[in-house]
Amino acid sequence: MRKRPQQQRSREMVRALIDATGKVIQQQGLDNTTTARIAEVAGVSVGSLYQYFGDKDGLIEALMESLADEIGTGLKRLPVMDNVDMAATVGSAIRFGFAVLHSRDGLYLELVRNWHRLPTNRVMDALQQHFMELARLYFLRHYQHHQISNLEVRVFIVTNSVLFTMIRHISQHSGLIREQELADELTLMVARYLASPPDTVEESP
Repeated sequence: MRKRPQQQRSREMVRALIDATGKVIQQQGLDNTTTARIAEVAGVSVGSLYQYFGDKDGLIEALMESLADEIGTGLKRLPVMDNVDMAATVGSAIRFGFAVLHSRDGLYLELVRNWHRLPTNRVMDALQQHFMELARLYFLRHYQHHQISNLEVRVFIVTNSVLFTMIRHISQHSGLIREQELADELTLMVARYLASPPDTVEESP
């Protein structure tokens, strides 16, 4: 983003541009999305668009960060905090993830299909942070049942493994692996890994 909007009117314009970016990608696909069309849908001039975003990539990055925050908000609303059953908790989060990918009338699917071309690092960092916050709260609440070490490392591994697997499955859409089967196996893998007790590592002499 070229400059941060300070006034309410400017913030509303930036929000309109980000929303319009999602609408245009959803309707026309990533390749047919242009800044001119985004400005038209947002109801602003192209000159106003370029005050805040240098190009289409900047708009797409802002959109993806917004979607990541939206996913994080949705995760926090899941009724998982009071459930001591690790598999049920993980399964709820994974099912939520698949449901998100199929929402927004194809917007997420179009982004996933083009994942390799998109600025994903900051999005992954945002999602990982959301998962970290959720995991920290969960294990603090259920410490007597689930003691865990290296939480940051484990969340990093889980987040990247699960998201990569889901993205690969959605982008290939071959039909060889049913989504429910994949969700069940991911749940089993993650729940066992997170629920495994901390290992005692002996230091080398």
